[in-house]
Amino acid sequence: MRNQKGEATLFCVLILVALSGLLTLCALELQYSFGLLKKRTHLILCVKETKGELHRYLKHMGRLNWLIKNTTRAQAVAVFFPPLWPHVANAFKLKKLAKTFQAAATPLYFNKVRDLKKRGCPIDPRIYLNPYELGSDYGFKRTLDGAARIRKTKWTYHFLEKPYFLTLNVDAAEAEALYPKVEYRVEEKLETLSSLLSSR
Repeated sequence: MRNQKGEATLFCVLILVALSGLLTLCALELQYSFGLLKKRTHLILCVKETKGELHRYLKHMGRLNWLIKNTTRAQAVAVFFPPLWPHVANAFKLKKLAKTFQAAATPLYFNKVRDLKKRGCPIDPRIYLNPYELGSDYGFKRTLDGAARIRKTKWTYHFLEKPYFLTLNVDAAEAEALYPKVEYRVEEKLETLSSLLSSR
């Protein structure tokens, strides 16, 4: 009789140990899943904020480039109309002012990007390469009509926070307008650092 009670107690203890082990495993799995969700959310928010800062910068630069180009065209037309000659000097001032605004926008943009980096955002180092070519004319290389020269109209940034990997594709082909249009496409992959490095 005592043996049966002892066996029953031992069996209950074993079941309790097994159940507590299972609960511990479930808790660890939940903790791991929560950690992954937190990382993914952080990465998505970082990409969203980086995209927002980039979008504001590209829109600002695009509008000013549009203004500079159209002012240059207006100056060229004014040459053939003597009554407009007195206004040519104003066009030069307007272009100079637009270039000054472009020069001021760049450090502000990079300060915002640096702030995101300080807050732990895994920023692609290529984001520090300005989308516009730097030079000596108010901080930029410029086209014949005075607009800041964009490096390319399409490019990609990579954001990695293991095991998540996001790419931000930028299409700025229509950025230089009174109402600039910049398109973005974000793609998400599960990636490891080793496989990312080996694919380059």
